[in-house]
Amino acid sequence: MSDLGTLIALAGIALILIALGWWLLIESEGVYLGRRVVIWLYDLYAGRYDDIKHFRQDYDHLFLAQPIMERLAPNRAPLVLDVATGTARLPLALLRHEHFIGRIYAADLSMGMLYQASRKLERYQREYQESAPVLLLCADAGALPFSNGAFDLVTCLEALEFTPSPAQSLRECVRVLRPGGLLLITNRLTGRWMPGKTWTQADLTLLLMSIGIEQVRFEPWQVDYIRVWGVKAA
Repeated sequence: MSDLGTLIALAGIALILIALGWWLLIESEGVYLGRRVVIWLYDLYAGRYDDIKHFRQDYDHLFLAQPIMERLAPNRAPLVLDVATGTARLPLALLRHEHFIGRIYAADLSMGMLYQASRKLERYQREYQESAPVLLLCADAGALPFSNGAFDLVTCLEALEFTPSPAQSLRECVRVLRPGGLLLITNRLTGRWMPGKTWTQADLTLLLMSIGIEQVRFEPWQVDYIRVWGVKAA
């Protein structure tokens, strides 16, 4: 092989390795490399996570807190579990809602994320001069440390596909939800990049129904995600 041919071959191999590394570490956020890699990546980016995601308080009120409170009405004091809470996006959206007087358990496996969440909750308490009824805990979405039917609302946003077994994590979310309780999850629309980690709308509907969720409803959310609502059968 000529020197030029060798260089072209090496360049092609390098491009393949770069593309593979991008997919494994960036697009799929390390999920195919194991849970420890996922946790390490979230710990690494925890301090910049909010800037990367560009969260907006008004957006979270309109598409998270407000529809949640409408669906839970007249219950203004629900017991809430937010699985894979990250930097406490969902808890803070609920705390800022004028009608919410409930309590929230916010679980994540990344201590870096939980640290950022604690800082944001401290800022909330200083800003609003009131306590934040949120308990942060390190917990695995696939084996939640709660009894059956413990919560009025269980949420898991933009996270199921990054767990070792999304179906098992989803079953755990439903297990700890009380009969008649509200479930809110998201399903990734760009599933072609994450084979085996996402569902089609039809497949997700069948899975939810098989584990006791009814009134399944899909609503717009973001470019990469759709919101999925459901109620646990009484």
